[in-house]
Amino acid sequence: MVSLVDGVLLAALVGTNACVLPLYLKLKRLDRAQAEYGRAVAASGHALASAGEAVRSFTGEGRQVLEALSAKIEEAQAALDALEAGRREAMRAAGRGPCA
Repeated sequence: MVSLVDGVLLAALVGTNACVLPLYLKLKRLDRAQAEYGRAVAASGHALASAGEAVRSFTGEGRQVLEALSAKIEEAQAALDALEAGRREAMRAAGRGPCA
């Protein structure tokens, strides 16, 4: 009778191991997938931080370029105004010259 009970217990143990082993393997795969997912999320976070820094840098540099361009446009406008005033003065002087 003892060997019959031992045989039933051994069969139950083998059956339990047969059910637990696939579950254990699935859990190992899930653990690897979760670790890979964590690495991907961390890499995404770093990429987003770098992109944010690039946007902030681009915005700052763009503002500096815009300010420099605005100053150059004002200088060009002042030069045009001076040339136009000189042209008008030359036209007046030519109109009042000895031939007038």
